[in-house]
Order: sequence, then structure tokens, then C-alpha cells
Amino acid sequence: MAAHPFGSGTRGRVESLSRRRKVIADRMHRSLQESAQLTTMIEVDLSHVVRIREAAKDTFRSRYGVALSVLPFVAEAAVRALAGHPVINAELDLAAGTVTHPAGVGLGIAVDTDEGLVVPVIRDAGDLTVGVLARHIAHLAARARDGSATADDFAGGTFTITNTGSRGGLFDTPIVNAPQSAILGLGAVTRRPVALRGPDGDDLIAVHPMAYLSLTYDHRLVDGADAAGYLTSVKGRLEAPDHTWPHSLGIAEIAK
Repeated sequence: MAAHPFGSGTRGRVESLSRRRKVIADRMHRSLQESAQLTTMIEVDLSHVVRIREAAKDTFRSRYGVALSVLPFVAEAAVRALAGHPVINAELDLAAGTVTHPAGVGLGIAVDTDEGLVVPVIRDAGDLTVGVLARHIAHLAARARDGSATADDFAGGTFTITNTGSRGGLFDTPIVNAPQSAILGLGAVTRRPVALRGPDGDDLIAVHPMAYLSLTYDHRLVDGADAAGYLTSVKGRLEAPDHTWPHSLGIAEIAK
């Protein structure tokens, strides 16, 4: 068997950074330099989400031509939770001594492209259903990757979600998309044993689809209690069956 040189694809080369990579590098560095960033994590049981997704995915794809993943469920829960935790959706201007609370939610979705990470925005995301969010996410990601996205697609973000689990990562500590105050990371959904309380009060062990959510936030504005409270609100919505999900996805008759 022939030996292949280690790192043969890039080893021994010097290449110029692309314009997009330079912009990403500058923004990420400035974000870390200009804010005090901290990450809080929480574990979420996605049993109800996975059950609804499995029931809906074929009908959803045939009807709308896009795949249905766990991400839009998390996005819907994350956006809904912002109403009770507005500081997570705020912007600090320390020099001016002000905090800006936007009128709505501009939901940024981090998309991995061949030229680097970009963050297209779903504007006025506050009242969108899981089904509508799923279509927006798929269409924005497609435009970002094929180069057809416009500058308007990247404007107006107030809060960002990054799906590190799409490549198998269990969790990470994402960098805040400044000047926003927080970014939510979704880790991979993995089936693993968890301890549960049975109906008779006894402890049980069962295998459930679990995932980690990580919230990185600007500690100059957001306190740990704010971050933990927000994550708990997101977790509560994802773990409690939601009657609007099947209707939003067009499978009400299946999910009963």
C-alpha cells in the first residue's frame, strides 16, 4: 500500500487569504477584544422534537422541497424565549452609555460555505412558526452557498444561532456576532442513557435523543443568571410537547 504524505493537500504551500476570510478574522478578533465573553451550557432532551420531525420530514420535503432538521425547532424556541429575556436580544454601546432593544428579532443563522462562515438574517422572526423558519433557513443557506445572496440578506441581525452539531460537534463556545449581545450554539443530537423519574417516583434509565445548547454572551451587559434563565426557557419549550408544531408542519392528522 502506498504511503500518502501527511497533510498532502496543503502542506508546503503558502496561499493568500480570501477577502471573506480576512473579514471574518477581523470581526472575530475585534469581537473578543471589545467584549467580555462567557459561555453557559445546558443539556436538552429532544424526544418530542425528534418524534415530530420524524413524522413530518417526508411530507414537509414533498410539499416544500426542503429538508426538515432539528434546527428550526431550536430556532423557534430560541426566538420565543427572547420575549421573556430581552437583554439577550439587546445591543450595548458602552461609550454612549446606552442599551438598544430592537423592535423585533433579526435571527442570524450561521452558514458554512466554501469561502467561510456567513450569517444571513431572517428578519421579523419573532412570530414565525417552525415550518416557516425551516423554509427560510433552507433558502437563505442555499443562497449563501451558491453566491446569490445579496447584502440585504445579511443585514438587520440582532441574535444569532450556529449549528455546530451539523458537523458532529457535541458543543462549542461560539464567538458573539458583535455588536449583538449573545449567540446560541446547537450541538449534535446523540442518543444516550439518561436518568429519569418514573410515574411511581422510582429512578429509571432510558435512551433519549439529547443535545447541548451553549450560549455565549457579552458579560458587560448579560449576567450569568440572565443566560441561565434564557437557556432554561429554551429548554422548557423544546422538552414540552407543543400543539402548534404539527399544524405548522402540515401533519396535524399524523401527530395526534
